Amino acid sequence: MKFGFSKKQPDEKKQQNYQRVYELHENAKFLCYIDDVYLEPYQGASCVKLEGVVAFGTGTVDDQYILCNCNGVKKADITMQELYVGNDSVQCLEGGDKRVALYPNEQDIAYKAGDLLYQKRD
Repeated sequence: MKFGFSKKQPDEKKQQNYQRVYELHENAKFLCYIDDVYLEPYQGASCVKLEGVVAFGTGTVDDQYILCNCNGVKKADITMQELYVGNDSVQCLEGGDKRVALYPNEQDIAYKAGDLLYQKRD
């Protein structure tokens, strides 16, 4: 008895997601993995705080970034208000930086742990 379920379809979708993320890595000049997302109190309100690790490249507080979900699907273009490495405020993040904190200007986006933050090569 067959129920119409196909095992190929999820494998194909998984392969498409893998290919999209692979291409994102190949075409990025900056890449940061977002490990955690918090709402942090700031001047009587809450603001989004992203924490993660910079895989490679250099990104500054003035740059524009692309936010993607874990499958490499673009969610939004974002800019940063502040960047931190550990407890130190910095103007740029570099590949290998750990314990980075990013405070995006855009607060109304559904940020999630597992998101990717990157910049395309020119």
